[in-house]
Amino acid sequence: MDPGKFPAGMRVLAVDDDRVSLMILEKQLKHCNYNVTTVTDAKTALDMLRERKDADQFELVISDVVMPDMDGFKLLELIGLEMDIPVISKALVAKTPCLPFLCMAFL
Repeated sequence: MDPGKFPAGMRVLAVDDDRVSLMILEKQLKHCNYNVTTVTDAKTALDMLRERKDADQFELVISDVVMPDMDGFKLLELIGLEMDIPVISKALVAKTPCLPFLCMAFL
């Protein structure tokens, strides 16, 4: 895919407790010329979103679903109640050890 077709500079917050998955996602998003910020837990993500609520807000949040303390569904719920930001929730579900499926839910 041609990176020139993506909205360069889009501010994206990526949330995942798996550092390898987060690193891969960050690399993919940067290839699309997005401005990426990464965090490893939902509480930190929510705090960052609340701090930036009025200025320099993120334009998109991509969050893992399965995380300790606060899961991605709760994060999705709180963002939906407090802010007007699109969220992509992702979960890696393995039906067999060799066959992962990426499931996306959009708000």
